[in-house]
Amino acid sequence: MIGCTMGHLIACCTSEEAAVSYISYLGRELGTLIDPYQDVYSSDSTPFADKGIPAISFARVSPREAATIHNSYDTAEIIKVENMETDIALITVFSERMANAVFCPIRREIPDNIKEKIDEYLCRKRKK
Repeated sequence: MIGCTMGHLIACCTSEEAAVSYISYLGRELGTLIDPYQDVYSSDSTPFADKGIPAISFARVSPREAATIHNSYDTAEIIKVENMETDIALITVFSERMANAVFCPIRREIPDNIKEKIDEYLCRKRKK
């Protein structure tokens, strides 16, 4: 879900808040506009977070009325090469830094506030 013509790059961090800051600084360093935040994202990463493995979902989101994903308009024509290159560059640098870090800058634990949100997302608890 990257490279779309419309929208902006986000990083939903199902992890400690420090990941949000890390990605924010990385975006600034690379000159990439990105909106990182801490929450649970409807993605393949949620089961990992549910098992205690921090997860980060990168996506390019657009306003609901302009979204062209998961519908009949979801074709190759909605991809903008420049956006794809920018998105991939940031995700690649982030991935390389995580893989090559002497000590991972993101703790391998899920904070209590995110555990609560995961339980709500997976319908194990009702929203408060």
